[in-house]
Amino acid sequence: MKILFFTPTGARTGSEMVLWYLIKHLAGSEIKTAVYSRQAGELFAKNSPADATYIHKFHRGLPYYAVEAVYHRTFGLTPEESYIKKIHQEFKPDLWYFNTITMPQFARLARKLNIPYVVHVHELLETFETLRADSFAEMLTHAQTTIGCSQIVVQQLQRMGAPNVKLLHSFIDTGKITLQQNPATLKEQLGIPKDAFVWLMSGTMGMRKGYDMVPDLLSHLPKNAYIVWLGSYSEYGVSYYLQERVKRENLNFIALGPKGGQDYYDYLNICDGFVLTSREDPFPLVMIESAYLQKPIVGFNSGGISEFVLPGMGEVAPAFDIPKLAQIMQNVMNGTIKIDKNILKNRGLEFDIHQQLGNWQNLLANF
Repeated sequence: MKILFFTPTGARTGSEMVLWYLIKHLAGSEIKTAVYSRQAGELFAKNSPADATYIHKFHRGLPYYAVEAVYHRTFGLTPEESYIKKIHQEFKPDLWYFNTITMPQFARLARKLNIPYVVHVHELLETFETLRADSFAEMLTHAQTTIGCSQIVVQQLQRMGAPNVKLLHSFIDTGKITLQQNPATLKEQLGIPKDAFVWLMSGTMGMRKGYDMVPDLLSHLPKNAYIVWLGSYSEYGVSYYLQERVKRENLNFIALGPKGGQDYYDYLNICDGFVLTSREDPFPLVMIESAYLQKPIVGFNSGGISEFVLPGMGEVAPAFDIPKLAQIMQNVMNGTIKIDKNILKNRGLEFDIHQQLGNWQNLLANF
């Protein structure tokens, strides 16, 4: 069997990390893989494990769109769609696989060329809002299979009447999590006191991730509590709001910025607990990684966290009750909420690629 996967950026987003792990572990199997990435992100432009990799080669901007319009009137396809058609003819896949819902135009192309396709949904309502309703509906309606990355995603797909909906929880590769740096040394370098309790959140700073709530959350926590944010900075006004409140109120907040490669896990390991501030998060990989590293998990009831966290792992607060979440965090800090590190690690192992690969293969067994 041959599968052509489509991915939007090829960068270290959660959905694309899942795809990278999947393709890496399909290497050498009966399933041959090709990837088309619409941007030259490092995962696939530099480190692709696929049998064949194709990177979007068209430069966006007014000159391109002018040419695209003429090209489309002449050939009935955009230059990018012609390139994808050429890829299909070269690789000859049996199936197209859209790794997110953000590329409905290619689902339309698949229908035009009479190619069966699968949609893997890693998104909730906020992303639905970015798509035209007609394109979104057509993409889901004509999919051979629609895969949801968590039960809450599956529920939303079923409520919309999407056909043949399947559940496949997101997963990590625990074999990649090796720690090289002493967390105490890293904390010292960051100026974090030895008696501090460090909470960490990971993700690109944005309203969906709830970074604007950090100051209010810290204001309800004891003075030895720190929140460290691991992820790309925001360039928008809310970041100024956050920075000014941190400075003026003397809050214990550190923005680490993005950390790639092995450094990511070393910095994740400096925390004493993981806090998920997201407004929406279908099934965040960092939550699984934190569990594997035996870090207590707390957060708002914003998606997949509620189906992941078991007794002994932490607790979930109603969305978006900041005082309640802060109280849960204090209860973890003072031991009122009992944490079992074995439960945490075993839960993380449940969502390892070696456990989930067979489930994915079973979902596609009928193709």
